[in-house]
Parts: sequence; C-alpha cells; structure tokens
Amino acid sequence: MNFEWNENTVRWYEDAERHTGFFKNIAELVGPKLAEYSTLCDIGCGIGMVDLELSRYIDRITCIDIHPYAIETLKKSIQTRNLTNITPLTMDCNSIEECWDVIFISFFGSRELEQFLSHCKKLIAVVGRKSQAELYPEKYRRFQKNTAKEVEEGLIRKGIPYSLTETVFEFGQPFRSEEEARNFVRTQSHNISPHDLENFITERLVAIGKGEFSLYLPRQKPIGVFEIEGKL
Repeated sequence: MNFEWNENTVRWYEDAERHTGFFKNIAELVGPKLAEYSTLCDIGCGIGMVDLELSRYIDRITCIDIHPYAIETLKKSIQTRNLTNITPLTMDCNSIEECWDVIFISFFGSRELEQFLSHCKKLIAVVGRKSQAELYPEKYRRFQKNTAKEVEEGLIRKGIPYSLTETVFEFGQPFRSEEEARNFVRTQSHNISPHDLENFITERLVAIGKGEFSLYLPRQKPIGVFEIEGKL
C-alpha cells in the first residue's frame, strides 16, 4: 500500500477538492463516456471523491478499496449526500469475481489494466502525466508512479487498442496556516531535512486569502484518460 488514509490525508484531499474541483472536473470529462452503461466499479476508489460526482451519470456504482478507513469515510460522505446508488466495499482488487458494464480506475493499478478487462464491457483509466510542479520535493518521492506515457507504450506493446484524452486540471493544496503546510509536506516526503522543507515552503507556498484558506501550493495536474474495450 503506497498511500495511508487517515484523518489528516482525508481532510487535505477534501480541502483540495473544495478549492479546485479536481474530481468534479474529472467526472464531467468521464460522465458523458458512461451514457450507454448502467453499472460501474471503481477499483482502488480511496475516499471515492470522483464517485460522488459520477453518481449523477450512471445507475449503480460499486467502490472497492483495501483500506477500511477510506471506505468508512466514503460511507459517511454517501450518507451526508443522501446517495443511494453507491455501494462501498473493503476488498482487494485481486479478489473481484463480479462483472460490470464499466470498470473505472483513477491513479491506481494502471500497470495491470489488462487483468480487469474480462470483468467489464469498457475500462476507463485516469493516469497522471509528468507535472512541472509537485506538492513536495521530487527527490523525496518514495515510489515512482506510472505515467500516461508508460501506459500508452505498454498498451501499444501488448497490441491492446485504446483511445486517449489528455487534459490538465488544477489540483493544488490549500492550507489554513503555514504550520499545516509544513505538516503536509513532511507527511508527503518522509525524512525531509529542515533545510529542504523551509526552502520548498519559501519557494512554492503562496498567499491567497480566499475564504477559509490563506495559503496554497499550486499545481497543474496533467492527466490521460484511457478508454479500452472490455472482454465481456
């Protein structure tokens, strides 16, 4: 597991979504691609922020994630919004046996897309591309994320047909205080030196004074949206 869901990471994701509308933007891009379908499974859903938005576009959504805290958080969001068409499940993606019209994957499992094709009529995968600005110093990255370029190269190599839509959405991180910003960067880059932390904060953090947030780490997040025909 490369990401830990907890009270802080949930709050930061929710703050970022309120400020940028990143997942709403993804849903507005993906939603029209679901017009012919009724069921969707989001594999590796996290706290399901995109599913809360996609629920307007499709009849039934199954959300699965291995992290219980993320699933419990999603259940609370579903209840708060009075949604009835999202079913969250704590489950390993390697254990799925059901089939759906669409399997949706965002920023998860994109190195193994073909393993899910027998479970759907269509697979949609949202994959990040290299960004000029990240939310913490790049040298402290603990693992290398797959990129849209690498996914495309893999699909071509395996002879799997696909279509690709590329775009860029804002998905930075807002903060209420400078100390919160420091805590965020420390969480994202374990063992960061005090010198590197202060340099990063000085260079990247900007004052915005907008609503509840006074500071912001800006980031334009480029993405690729792959559409692949399933094998059902």
